[in-house]
Amino acid sequence: MDSNEVKQGLRKNFFTVVLLAIAGSIIYGLAYFRNYYYDAYVATYHLTNTQMGSLGSAYGFMGLVSYLIGGVLADRFPAKKLMVGSLIATGLGGFLHLFFTSYAALFLIYALWGVTSLLTFWPALLKIVRMQANEDEQSRAYGIFEGTRGITNVIHMAVATAIFGFFQKQLTEAMGLRWIIIFYSVIPILCGLAFLFLVKEPAPMKEAGAGEKLKMKDIIDVLKMPAIWLIIGMMFTSYTFNMSIYYFTPYASNIIGTSAVFAAIVSMLAQYCRLVAAPVGGFLADKISKSTIMMCGFIVMALGTLLMISVSGMSGQIQVILLIVAASLVYLAMFSNYGLFFSFMSEGKIPLRLSGIAIGLASTLGYLPEVIAPLVAGNVLDRYEGNSGYFIYFTLMVVMAVVGAILCVIWHRTYGKAYKAEMKLKEAAQAQEAAVKE
Repeated sequence: MDSNEVKQGLRKNFFTVVLLAIAGSIIYGLAYFRNYYYDAYVATYHLTNTQMGSLGSAYGFMGLVSYLIGGVLADRFPAKKLMVGSLIATGLGGFLHLFFTSYAALFLIYALWGVTSLLTFWPALLKIVRMQANEDEQSRAYGIFEGTRGITNVIHMAVATAIFGFFQKQLTEAMGLRWIIIFYSVIPILCGLAFLFLVKEPAPMKEAGAGEKLKMKDIIDVLKMPAIWLIIGMMFTSYTFNMSIYYFTPYASNIIGTSAVFAAIVSMLAQYCRLVAAPVGGFLADKISKSTIMMCGFIVMALGTLLMISVSGMSGQIQVILLIVAASLVYLAMFSNYGLFFSFMSEGKIPLRLSGIAIGLASTLGYLPEVIAPLVAGNVLDRYEGNSGYFIYFTLMVVMAVVGAILCVIWHRTYGKAYKAEMKLKEAAQAQEAAVKE
């Protein structure tokens, strides 16, 4: 396909991208809602901080195992069928949560969600998104996708908050959580059924070698690519923040002394920032440089986290204002980076036919903070009481940002400059060809 044909396809398939983004948001409601009602969830199910963290680690560990297998599945089976099955299975897992609430049962349920919402879903989803855009539009495609996910998050989280608020006031916090679970169980099932009628199976790839049976050599070839390891490093350091912002909620309520509702709003503010950060970051990355924009993201995340640390030593109205500013800086930079992860694959010359296995490998290792961050945070907060625990953990976040920024510089020198030069030559050739035709 030539450039114009692909761009037309991107415009024509906008509705499909929106549907994919909606599903890519709602399927994770069950796995993550506990973080927005941290204190209520801990109290209702009688958990410690460490146990709370281990639920996230159970989900993350099974997800990491699933990513790589899911990457292979994404290259072998129809993506639509994989995603429909994931949505319905995840919703059914939510109903188990209603009836089995011991710590051991919850641990297994979160592990189950790690399989159902990731094994057959995430690699297939991202592979389809990549197929919607040309090489020089990858950041925009993923940015728009992430922005739409953000809009969907804002909507379903507002509904969940209203549900919790109503039942908390009328009955108990436990009942509020119960109805949130029901909400997040029903919606993925309905979404999966809707996919059967509204989403078309993507057309087969026309790339040379597409359709060939995946071989062990293909996996080894991906493992040998330096580009995939740099992508993994950037993902790991940036995704640490995605898994750490949930601790802004207990930090705000327990250390700063805000109300539980305000503390939850601080975390939910992330989704509003996502609406702007993901698409804007994607457009800037395509116009300027992916690695440059991501490096700026790491720098801003570090500054925001340092400001968050300093807020505890303040008081009065300025303390609350700076808390919101610090959180917003982290959210904006974090979601700008998040929308860029997989757009680096084109720049790093990773073949489209190997997208599934490449995405699976990158997700398996790049999303390791899904397992590590909750365990580290839970242990640190239980071992070091009060502000000390948060100071230590937030400092670790700053270290991750510094490492991520260094990796971005390495990428720019290794791949970014060459890719930019190649694109300029390509644009010049196309302009010359158009001039000759005229």
